[in-house]
Amino acid sequence: NIPDEAVLFIGNHRSYFDIVLTYSRCKRLTGYIAKKEVQKVPFLSVWMQYLYCLFLDRENAKEGLKTILKAIEYVKNGISIFIFPEGTRNKGEELSLLPFHAGSFKIAEKSGCPIVPVALNNTINIFEGHLPYIRKTHVVLEYCSPIYMNEMEKEDRKKIDVYCQKIIKDTIEKNHTLV
Repeated sequence: NIPDEAVLFIGNHRSYFDIVLTYSRCKRLTGYIAKKEVQKVPFLSVWMQYLYCLFLDRENAKEGLKTILKAIEYVKNGISIFIFPEGTRNKGEELSLLPFHAGSFKIAEKSGCPIVPVALNNTINIFEGHLPYIRKTHVVLEYCSPIYMNEMEKEDRKKIDVYCQKIIKDTIEKNHTLV
């Protein structure tokens, strides 16, 4: 389901391991948008900087806009971007989702790239489900069909966050029985 071009991946976010799991499955160069606090994590922040990751200051709208503009530039240069539009790890019930931030979708809107929703199941049980131990866990990642915003009706484009959230929610519910 991944087109042979730069895309905006969007996914639900439950675990510190979501980036590692999804990155290992990306066939082309992919950067991530992460909260700026990740820059304080030794080794991980250095690794992320080498992989075109961008760090978002969630408290400063001006800096946040700069991050989105840089992501649009990356996509136009052939680098896919992965973002978790919930804005933080969801610590709630496995099938729940936090509201998606509509600004996350500006990258696709302004660059014209397709959006690929990604549904992640059971990633919380790698680590967060039984701190402080990392456990071997069966997870399910599903890359849903790409969405081309330029082919959508204007009203649907305005609610792209809700549209994509429904796709991911339906997919994690469908895949829940596989874990």
